Amino acid sequence: MFKKHIMNSIVIMLSLSQDIWGQNGPNIGDESPNIMGRTLDDHLYRLSSDTEKPKVISFFWTQCGHCKLELPELAKLEKKYPKVKFIAVHSKPESPEAVKKFLRTLPAAPKMVMLTTGSVQEEFLYQGLPHTIILDANNVVLANFSGYTPQNVKEMDTLVSKLNK
Repeated sequence: MFKKHIMNSIVIMLSLSQDIWGQNGPNIGDESPNIMGRTLDDHLYRLSSDTEKPKVISFFWTQCGHCKLELPELAKLEKKYPKVKFIAVHSKPESPEAVKKFLRTLPAAPKMVMLTTGSVQEEFLYQGLPHTIILDANNVVLANFSGYTPQNVKEMDTLVSKLNK
């Protein structure tokens, strides 16, 4: 009885947290907001024009400790699933040199790294970093992952394996 009461309380608190803090990421089943920015090799990138492959998009920042853990894990998944595009999006306005310096401290990172002007948090409705979304080839949101945990990476692996066809 006591365990059931605790579980009900947790469910209520989680549903209230959604109301208090808002959603955490774009709605599942909706088309993703567009991202526009420059890659580290100075090419313009627009998500709305990229409809060839499913995508894993990870929002990170050079000062984010958990981002340092997640980016190498995503690089491993990128090698494992070549039919899925992995994009690391630096979510704060910072120089390309600072981002490159940060990436050199990591064992690995996704090949495509993009810089933005910093407005992506408002557009993508995430609460903290890292925040990773998975999109189908038409840029429809399939999943949101908030924060870095080994469980999140395991769930991403399972989902991405189904898209790698």
